Amino acid sequence: VLRCALAVPFWRSGINKWDGFLQLNEVAVLLFSSELKLHLPGGPYDFPAPGLVAFVSGSAEILLPILLVLGLATRLAAFGLLVMTLVIQLTVPDGWPLHITWAAMALGIM
Repeated sequence: VLRCALAVPFWRSGINKWDGFLQLNEVAVLLFSSELKLHLPGGPYDFPAPGLVAFVSGSAEILLPILLVLGLATRLAAFGLLVMTLVIQLTVPDGWPLHITWAAMALGIM
C-alpha cells in the first residue's frame, strides 16, 4: 500500500509531462524554463538546461513509480523519488507538509 501511495502522485505528474513516446509537451519545458525556480541561499535560481531537466524528471516520474509498484529495485526507486521530493521541496518551499509525507513514505520503503 505504501509503495502505491508514493507512486501515484509521481506517476500522475509524469503522465502530464508527455505528449507521446519520448515527446515532452511544451508546458513541461516552459515550467522549468520560466516558472519553476530553485530556492537556495542567495536565490532563487533558474533551472540549468530546462529541456534536459524536464526530460529527466518526466522520465523518472514514469519509470520510478512503475518499478516501485512492481517491486523491482524498490529501494533504488524509493531513493530516486526521495531525491525528486527534495528537489521539489527546493522548488516549492510552501508545499512542505505534502513533501514531508512523500519523504517519510520513501524512507519507510527504503
